[in-house]
Amino acid sequence: MSQKQTTRYAQRINNVIDHIRRHLDDDLDVARLSELAHFSPFHFHRQFSSYTGISVYRLVQLLRLQRASMQLVFDRARSITDIGFAAGFMNAESFTRAFRKAHGQTPGAFRKNPQWQPWQTGAIVKRPKEHIAMVDPQPVEIVDFPETLIAALEHHGPEQLTYNTTLKFIEWRQANGLRPGIGNTYGIHYNDPDTTAPDDYRLDIALSVSAPVPSNPQGVVNKVIPGGRCARVRHLGSRHDVTPARWLYSDWLPSSGEELRDFPIFFHYVNVGPHIKPEEMITDVYLPLR
Repeated sequence: MSQKQTTRYAQRINNVIDHIRRHLDDDLDVARLSELAHFSPFHFHRQFSSYTGISVYRLVQLLRLQRASMQLVFDRARSITDIGFAAGFMNAESFTRAFRKAHGQTPGAFRKNPQWQPWQTGAIVKRPKEHIAMVDPQPVEIVDFPETLIAALEHHGPEQLTYNTTLKFIEWRQANGLRPGIGNTYGIHYNDPDTTAPDDYRLDIALSVSAPVPSNPQGVVNKVIPGGRCARVRHLGSRHDVTPARWLYSDWLPSSGEELRDFPIFFHYVNVGPHIKPEEMITDVYLPLR
């Protein structure tokens, strides 16, 4: 198979994966999915699993369980039974069995003390490198980002533990009456988890503020996002795999003639809160430039 054919084949499979991620609440029947991939429905299952290493049915279930894990922790007002129904399970027993198999904990135990699994911070299916080049991001804008005072909580350590840091940051927000919609929420990414030793991974979770942050038990401190030129591109959909960030480095930057400024890439999470569905998420990616 030629490189062009391989790329085209990868695109067809990735179209299916993207459709599944965006339509987890829909009836994801084989006929529709095979049509999206332009494959025969008679061969679709075998082609999909051979390419991705997982069956389409298992992928759907794992993505729904992945979403359920987030809802259990970040939407505590919602009952475990309701979350199980939304994940496609007809009763609490079947949801508990499947969730425990995926996470090693029951839904109730996970809600009380979540032990985050590595696959929760990335894609369940490891897409081929062709997907990075094929991503079709929104247009890149060159903008002047204003100097911004932030309240930041530093995360040091394995990427899969960032959710624990997020919970601590939410605790600080709630203690100070800073509900979603107040201030802009940012993630400052000091390194790439794919190329960084787990213990060296670093991320700041932050919120724009207008005043100094008093001492607090969560460890939130004041920092500043410096003002200056940035390349900005918008990502629509789940934040588990913000592909435009890699695309900016691998494709856009080499052909742009621009030089990078001495500040890490950062994300503005435009809409946040427990009721934002993954397919509705909006993330602006900022790459600081000289």
